[in-house]
Amino acid sequence: MIVKTEDYTINAQQLNHVLISGKMRLPSPLSYEKPFSIIKNSLEEASDILTIDLKDLEYLNSSGLTSFARIIIEARANNKPLKIIINKSIPWQAKTLLSLNKLWDQLSFELD
Repeated sequence: MIVKTEDYTINAQQLNHVLISGKMRLPSPLSYEKPFSIIKNSLEEASDILTIDLKDLEYLNSSGLTSFARIIIEARANNKPLKIIINKSIPWQAKTLLSLNKLWDQLSFELD
């Protein structure tokens, strides 16, 4: 499944892999429920580690970070390991996303 807007794309066509690109500036954590439902569905269907590729995500606001953290907590509750691919050239990604590893020991990161 793919969700595409003027600002961002979420592509979950591959099993165990979700690609998020663009800029996500939705107004509240509730606003992220619909687009992030694709990630939750991929998490449920994952047969192995679910990889979430964020290397082309230029911006994610605090509401998006909150919603993303909730996905990690849901993965932990369902014992579904996650790997997050981040872009070390985008400063907020390394600074902010790497701190999410405190939420779960089955969360790994790959710096691209």
